[in-house]
Amino acid sequence: LLVSKDLGKHLLEVEDLLQKHGLLEADISAQTERVQALNAAALKFSELEGYQPCDPQIICNRVNHVQTCLEELGELAAKRRKELEDSRQLWAFFQEMEEAEAWIREKEKILATKTCGRDLSSVLTLTTKHKSMLGELGNRRALLHQSMKRGEQLLAKKRFSPSGIQEKMREVRLRWKKLEEVTGLHQQRLQEALNFFQFSAETDDLVAWLQDTYRIVSSDDFGHDDYSSRALLRKHRALVEEVEKHRAAVLALRKQVALLAPEHAQGVDVQIRVVEVEQLYGEVAEVAVLRQQWLQDALAVYKMFSEVHACEVWLDEKEQWLERMVVPEELDEVEVVQHRWVEFSNAVDQALVASIPVPGSILLLVPPSFRWNRVVELVERKKSQLSSVLKIQNYLLEC
Repeated sequence: LLVSKDLGKHLLEVEDLLQKHGLLEADISAQTERVQALNAAALKFSELEGYQPCDPQIICNRVNHVQTCLEELGELAAKRRKELEDSRQLWAFFQEMEEAEAWIREKEKILATKTCGRDLSSVLTLTTKHKSMLGELGNRRALLHQSMKRGEQLLAKKRFSPSGIQEKMREVRLRWKKLEEVTGLHQQRLQEALNFFQFSAETDDLVAWLQDTYRIVSSDDFGHDDYSSRALLRKHRALVEEVEKHRAAVLALRKQVALLAPEHAQGVDVQIRVVEVEQLYGEVAEVAVLRQQWLQDALAVYKMFSEVHACEVWLDEKEQWLERMVVPEELDEVEVVQHRWVEFSNAVDQALVASIPVPGSILLLVPPSFRWNRVVELVERKKSQLSSVLKIQNYLLEC
């Protein structure tokens, strides 16, 4: 049993042989105690005085022979255990290599059937799974490194044929290298797909924003008075600033396309999409400028209406004052009225410039109306009356 050359043909068989060898070692250990007791009892016969049943030398020789056989048996048992342990290491190494190859084949099949997704969500999901696989790949790489180290240790012992070990290590290294290349290629394809779908999503968001903005800037609502037009103009200016901020994003589209993978960058749909976005942005910017001008014009019109209304109020006030005005008969009162009249007359004369509480330029834009002529007529009439009374009072005074 101990000189057998059967060291097993696979790991399970070696484990079985080691288990049987352990039982044999236990049997040897049990027999050792029995042999030691028998040897001790036999040596007592060599020490007897007087009657001796056998030659003491024969007894000693026989005891030494049994002891030597026992020691040789122990050495053979230790030697076979060492051989079986080495065999277990060898077959454990081969089994680890087979498991590594099986794992590599499994991952190769998975990578061969994997796609790069059809939209941004699916690509992100696949990217997350691929990152998990990269972590698994890192752990497996560490285990494979340990297995390779054990294979080198087996080669250093020079107890087994090196060709089988070296060939297996070379095969696994080549397959592992190929797996890493395929994994890197798939990761690159995933990144390219992610870049493309992110570009598409950002472009879709930009188009949606431009379309919403175009609906706003093309509105025909210019306000119904000075306050509402001013509020719309303030909001529109803020929107124009946002449009200007998006100019950089539109201009950067062609640079982003240049960074995409060739199969994506050279696609007709991508090129058309970029041109459509640029044209849409140009339309939005152009309409935004026109709407700002229209809002400013509307604000100017409503401002003019407000100033014209102020002119009407001013005319009403002066017309009522002129109609209620009574020319006094006494000279002192006439002189006071004349002094006030001079101030009023100057105000009427300068109304076209700046004396009334509205800009005179508005009156320049408004053609002479009936009401203005009416005020001028009343002014001239009251002026004539005042002049007549003043002349009469001066005449009477001189008399």
